[in-house]
Amino acid sequence: MQADSKIIKFIKNNHVLSLNVILPDNKPWACNTFYVFDESVMCLYLLSELKTEHAKAMLTNPLIAGTISIMPKTVAQIQGIQFQAQATRLQTQQAEHAYALYYRAFPFARVLKAPIWALQLHYVKMTNNLLGFGRKIYWKKEKDF
Repeated sequence: MQADSKIIKFIKNNHVLSLNVILPDNKPWACNTFYVFDESVMCLYLLSELKTEHAKAMLTNPLIAGTISIMPKTVAQIQGIQFQAQATRLQTQQAEHAYALYYRAFPFARVLKAPIWALQLHYVKMTNNLLGFGRKIYWKKEKDF
């Protein structure tokens, strides 16, 4: 199923997400991170060193959730997405492609030597009050986790 253009535009127009994971000891953990969006495969790419709590969590439990939101001044301007995804540490050609996109968006990140991760989106729920109070738009990947 093709994602709604409003979802695509919102993800493209932002660059920070909140990543929510379950740690190896079954405790929840969240962090904020920069991302770049690859619309062709509905993936969010991010950098994270293996020593971080969220990277350790993604290695042991790759099913994650997250949000991307803005900070509006009024309820009428609320926009944001909630998502479920599968995290994968990228290697070889996939990593090269993802790094190229990431460094184009964030040239300063070239000094970091962190692994690049793909968050393969499986489900997105967008709230967009610009279309009417409480208006929701949904997208679901054809094949689930």
